Amino acid sequence: MPWTNRSYPPSMKNLPKKVREKAVEIANALLDETRMDEGIIIATAISRAKDWAANRGIDTRSTSSDSRSTDVKQHGTDRYVIPYKQDSWAVKTEGSKKVEKVFKKKEEAVKLGRKKAQSSNASLTVQTKKGKVQSRTSYNPNKRARKSP
Repeated sequence: MPWTNRSYPPSMKNLPKKVREKAVEIANALLDETRMDEGIIIATAISRAKDWAANRGIDTRSTSSDSRSTDVKQHGTDRYVIPYKQDSWAVKTEGSKKVEKVFKKKEEAVKLGRKKAQSSNASLTVQTKKGKVQSRTSYNPNKRARKSP
């Protein structure tokens, strides 16, 4: 059943108008082109419409006060806690050659790395003294990375 901008799936009701219109357009195209289950079509259309909006700087957050969406389309810069010179620890930003800050205690480095990763919906990877991965945690509200023992 094709949808319109006045008659659309209930799961699209809290989307901003432009995003909902794009989701309806995508859902109708998927209905015409594929034999996918209707539920999959709706979820795919919403996701693609949010990506479309995010790539154009359009806000994808719901305007409804009762919406519980935690969908975050932006992933921040990952942080690493690494062993550093002479029994120190450093917080390093992904892709950077320089460290962000150096600490005497590993716990202090982990605390800062966690704070930075959480504030940017990124991941924190903590290494052992020998440079192996001790743990990895994702702070994206939609995905949790597996924690290594």
